[in-house]
Amino acid sequence: MTSIQQTKHIRRRLRIVRVFALIDLVLLLALVSAALTGQREMVQILGPLHGINFLLLLVIVGVGAIDGVWEWWFPVAVLLTAGPPGALVGEWIINRRVRTQKALIHDAVSDKTAVVAAERETSTSSVPFPSTKVHVRDERKEPV
Repeated sequence: MTSIQQTKHIRRRLRIVRVFALIDLVLLLALVSAALTGQREMVQILGPLHGINFLLLLVIVGVGAIDGVWEWWFPVAVLLTAGPPGALVGEWIINRRVRTQKALIHDAVSDKTAVVAAERETSTSSVPFPSTKVHVRDERKEPV
């Protein structure tokens, strides 16, 4: 994969993480508010939903670490922070690194393009372009 394809792949994976983290955050907030207000029925519904979404989030970031898309600190942060905080902060950090890397690659490509253009200018200015006309030699003998 080229670096542009890798960047797109990482960003696609990070979008999935962000969506699941936001869903998990909403479920967690609803679960905590239901628990604090004493709504046992809501806690019985939201608890398993949050648990399943949390496990899915762990699987998503774990598979990303196994695939080498990001480092292992990301799944550990998601696990230790109970989901959304670690996922959203980790997603932000990795996204920032990808943007920085993309900018560096873009600068390197621009520099290389500038060097190639400068080389072309210097090499073509000293050597004239060959004529595009085809010179045909007349090999007929002239009468004496």
